Amino acid sequence: MNNNTDNSKKIGNTQCPECAKNGKDKSQDNLVLYDNGGKNCFSCGYNVRGDGTISNISVSAGKVQDSYKGESLFLVDRNLRAETLEKYGVKVEVNTAGEVTKHHYPYYNKGMMVGLKTRVVKTKQFFGVGDTNASNPLFGQHLFKKGRRFVTVTEGELDALAAYEMLGSRYPVVSVNNGANCVENIKANLEWLDSFETVVLCFDNDEAGRKATEAISPLLGPNKVQTVTLPDYKDASDYLSNKQSKAFVDAWWDAKPYVVSGVATVSDMYDALLNYRDTELIPLPNSFGNLNDMTRGGLARGELTSIIAHTSIGKTTILNELIYHFATATNEKIGCFMVEDSLDETVRKVVSVHKGVNLSLVNPRELDVDDIMADAKTVGLGSKVQIHDDGGGSIDIDEMFAKIRYFVKGLGCSVILVDPLHTAIKNLSNENIEDVMDRFIKLCKETKACVILSTHTRKPDDGSHPHKISEYDVKGSGAIPQSCHNNILFSRDKLAEDEYERNSTRIRVPKLRRTGQTGEAGWTSYNPITGRLEKGTSPQLKEVDDYGKF
Repeated sequence: MNNNTDNSKKIGNTQCPECAKNGKDKSQDNLVLYDNGGKNCFSCGYNVRGDGTISNISVSAGKVQDSYKGESLFLVDRNLRAETLEKYGVKVEVNTAGEVTKHHYPYYNKGMMVGLKTRVVKTKQFFGVGDTNASNPLFGQHLFKKGRRFVTVTEGELDALAAYEMLGSRYPVVSVNNGANCVENIKANLEWLDSFETVVLCFDNDEAGRKATEAISPLLGPNKVQTVTLPDYKDASDYLSNKQSKAFVDAWWDAKPYVVSGVATVSDMYDALLNYRDTELIPLPNSFGNLNDMTRGGLARGELTSIIAHTSIGKTTILNELIYHFATATNEKIGCFMVEDSLDETVRKVVSVHKGVNLSLVNPRELDVDDIMADAKTVGLGSKVQIHDDGGGSIDIDEMFAKIRYFVKGLGCSVILVDPLHTAIKNLSNENIEDVMDRFIKLCKETKACVILSTHTRKPDDGSHPHKISEYDVKGSGAIPQSCHNNILFSRDKLAEDEYERNSTRIRVPKLRRTGQTGEAGWTSYNPITGRLEKGTSPQLKEVDDYGKF
């Protein structure tokens, strides 16, 4: 179903035809109209895409609607205006004595109401109908577009309503769906939250609220989160109930950046040495020359590595070998941004590595897909490889970092592969590359992920030997090799007359910040029959090796 609220602009309201059939929508404004021709009823779920296609209410949505009763009224005890309840779609039920007995909080996903949380006023108990899982958007999320200056996250729906009202109905306010036990709900919506300049956490002033703040804040990264301290009352709803809106607004504007407590001193040197000793290393494939020896066991978490090579020398083959190795020979989970290959191509190439057969050379109709995938899943390819796929093409800079953070924090990936850097990120230029590389370094430090960037070299214009490249031949700015912790060069003479030489790739290391080891790392050889890389030996080069300067 088209998500009209995310992709279009609201232009008005009218009566919903489905509600009218059932004698509802007497106010004749349930149906929201969008400038792309789309329509959506936030009461019954009736939806019309921009192309005119009608999407019927699902069975689960119908069940939700059966419980979605009452009206959006002024809540005297909470000092909440009816307009605020109507904004969020909150309805309340009233008994014959005029007392509010229940609150109904709707949850939306892709423009449709999929779940409903009900609060029984007398017992203060909650129960849910439909889909109110942590994987769904936050309460109120459907109302606000991404990318604004502030978004405030509260611990409960009532607090979200109160905060929104006290802030003058100007800034986005949402709530987690499970109180202080909300980490999974935040993980599921990291990309949306990360689009905002600042995420303001306004959780309850109690131990549970403080623990939730501590658990959530690292997920969103440094300089992103600010926390509100509520000195006088437990939560935002209490401030509004007691008519202390100004005090709440003052506390909100006084929100402080979240920082981890503690100050490093000389006495921490011992711990620093222990941390270095216990550095988590991710071993590389044994087919990659002597890289494991030079790195003293592999790449370290929290480091940024560049793989540098000429165009069309087999970088994708190298990266596919890495993906397979990480997934099957380590405990790592891998997030892949392979923008030059379609999802089908990436999957086929990685599975080829596993099967030891180049599937591109096999008649597609002879493939036993069920057998291949069943076998692949047994070695972890089905669960440990996460592939970015949104139709292909470059990704906006901010979106790229939001997605990587989601891969790491939300999906548990410890290794991120980007191939190739200049194509993957939209509008990457010499003017912004330093900032982008700085963001990569900060992201590695923040997430402790091992990030590997595939980079092209400038096209040689002097007829130089194909092995004669350095780290500063990287396309564009020298900021890439300067910023990375590790630079690894792969070079191959793809036009050599000798077949072995033509399939042999030389590996050199001009920079390993952690160990300081540089120089020759050996050879890897491509087997065209199996599609695998094997540890190779140096072919007899015709020219004198006079290019060893880095």
